[in-house]
Amino acid sequence: MAEPGTAASGSIAVPAAPTDEGTRIPVTVVRGARPGPVLTLVAGVHGSEYSPILALGRLRSRLDPGAIAGTVVLVHMANLPAFQGRTIYLSPGDLKNLNRVFPGDPDGTITERIAHVLTEQVIARSDFMMDIHSGDGNEWLRPSWTGYYAEAGGAEVIAQSKRMAVAFGLDFIVEFAGDLDPARPVWCGATAVARGIPSIDIESGEMGLIEDHRIEPIVDGVLSVMRELDMADGAPSPAPNPLFIRERYYATSEYDGVWEPDPCVVAGQLVREGARLGVVRDYHGNPLTEIRAPGDGILLILLGTPPVNQGETIAVVARVP
Repeated sequence: MAEPGTAASGSIAVPAAPTDEGTRIPVTVVRGARPGPVLTLVAGVHGSEYSPILALGRLRSRLDPGAIAGTVVLVHMANLPAFQGRTIYLSPGDLKNLNRVFPGDPDGTITERIAHVLTEQVIARSDFMMDIHSGDGNEWLRPSWTGYYAEAGGAEVIAQSKRMAVAFGLDFIVEFAGDLDPARPVWCGATAVARGIPSIDIESGEMGLIEDHRIEPIVDGVLSVMRELDMADGAPSPAPNPLFIRERYYATSEYDGVWEPDPCVVAGQLVREGARLGVVRDYHGNPLTEIRAPGDGILLILLGTPPVNQGETIAVVARVP
């Protein structure tokens, strides 16, 4: 436990089970010299989303405990087995997606137990939270964006979450629709909201690449939110005129096969409904189906590597006003 005006780094244990030896969650706690809220930052829910992991490493050296109010909890790698295993989406031990099993199960598989520990020992002790992601090792993702639950958690939670999303400073803000089941919120950030804790998601980075222009906006965004919450001196740096996105369209694969994106299409482009995004082929190279844009808007996410499985998302298009 960090004393006021100090920082401490260590790990939270995820206990062993008959099926595995457990794991640990590397964390740093930066406790300010002055009282204030607890802001939790979670990176590495998916093991190949490297921008958030590197951003929190950089942020740690920029946080002066003597100069901040409140406490910042940095979860450097929520899913250490997936990081060590260099996996995409799934944990290597049980082939489960950590961002689909919250609030977890203390008697479940390794991924479910990680979710349970994060829920009970980290999220439940937070006043504000950021669940920080990037395009996984197989995803093109542009532009970077923040998101918040615009219809869940009650009026005050929604207002405070929106406040954080704007203060983070990215030009695009996704407003997630729908309510949440508190007993099974599914996603990491949703778990906070379901417990009455304002929370935002961040997506910055893609394809497992290490790029400063994707990493530094995360660092800058966290610092801006801290200023907005009066946890750090100075004025926040919100986006001057962010674009709010409410509706998103999804294109999924009907087949297991080989995805071949159209060479003229990249994430971040404006596309028209029906525009050709690429083709799914069988394992012998024969075309199975063309994938076309499911709506007009910005191509937020596009699958960037060939393997594709039935039911997987290939493209996400954000409708713009």
